[in-house]
Amino acid sequence: MDKKAQGMSLKVIIIAVLALIILIVLVLIFTGKIKMFGNTASDTASQYSGRNCMVPGTNNDCTTEDECRRDGGAWQAPPEDGYEDCRYSGGPGCCMM
Repeated sequence: MDKKAQGMSLKVIIIAVLALIILIVLVLIFTGKIKMFGNTASDTASQYSGRNCMVPGTNNDCTTEDECRRDGGAWQAPPEDGYEDCRYSGGPGCCMM
């Protein structure tokens, strides 16, 4: 009477170990234990705050209201303390083209 081993194959064990490693890495990323992902995300998010006019991927520019209207844009008045990126360039407001 021949008895054959009834165990998991080596492929199944390897796939299970790889899945466990990937799961651990994802948990570390989403709980903030790996800082290299969190810093990049917060740096990117700061570019899109309401305190900046020239947001990457847009045609916004710091200008005066007259210049913006002359060029056919929609001018947006600055917030009370001004746009951070317009303080030293162009004008006080944000022109959206």
